[in-house]
Amino acid sequence: MKFALIAAMSFAAMPAVAQESPNALADAFVAAVVAEDAAALANLYTDDADSYDPSGYVQKGRDEIAATWQSFFDAYDGFAASLTRKGEYALDKNSHAAWGLWTMSATPTGGGEEVVWNGRFLDLSLKTDEGWKYRVDHASMLAPAPVEEDL
Repeated sequence: MKFALIAAMSFAAMPAVAQESPNALADAFVAAVVAEDAAALANLYTDDADSYDPSGYVQKGRDEIAATWQSFFDAYDGFAASLTRKGEYALDKNSHAAWGLWTMSATPTGGGEEVVWNGRFLDLSLKTDEGWKYRVDHASMLAPAPVEEDL
């Protein structure tokens, strides 16, 4: 038990691991959402990043990105998330674009029915001295499916 506690404390004290590829960056993004860790999520972006969220607002830089995600995490619990890449393109050895679909679900804080969101994304990531980071991301919601009328 003592070893496990020491190991856990050591892990928590470690700095964030540099993302070695754009795919590792996407995996870290999903992990940060599921962990409801706004600081870890914001650290996946460059200092001057632009993040366009599904509501139509843009956050500039890590502080605004962290604050926006934190307010979302405060409103919901039990997050699940996934990204499905539909395409990607290496612009050069230090920049990469990816696009696809995302799904996220959570339950409102204090209870209620699970909410499921579906959307699409487009991101540009850069290879920095700290590993791969998002420079720009854009997320939008998918339109609801048409309601079939009874005939």
